[in-house]
Amino acid sequence: MAIEYLIWELPLLLERIRRLERRLERRQLRDAQDPFALPREEFINCFRLTPEVAMYVIDVIRAHLWSERTTGLQPEILIAIQFYTQGSFQRSVGNIFQFNVSQPTTSRCIHAVTDAINLRLLRRWIKFPMTEV
Repeated sequence: MAIEYLIWELPLLLERIRRLERRLERRQLRDAQDPFALPREEFINCFRLTPEVAMYVIDVIRAHLWSERTTGLQPEILIAIQFYTQGSFQRSVGNIFQFNVSQPTTSRCIHAVTDAINLRLLRRWIKFPMTEV
């Protein structure tokens, strides 16, 4: 009886190990990348912001975001900024070489950063016309 159980459990355990290994690989790739180390023109092409403006945005909205990882806020904000600039699908934004995160993680980043931008930057930087139609 125990052997049948182990035979049935083995593929599940192997799949769980494979997922954990892949998660570790993604984290190592993500931690090894620093988007601010890119040449200035490449950074602007990627995020449509200068590195200085990107750091300003990060500093302004950092207080309104929370991350489980201490190094997680900067990449989360840059993931959202890249999504805004490209208007692309979440999967392709998360899988670029700088971030290498899953689609659900990309979605959470975009949602959290959008809320923070709405709280901190919307009224300061975005002005809608006040004329009557």
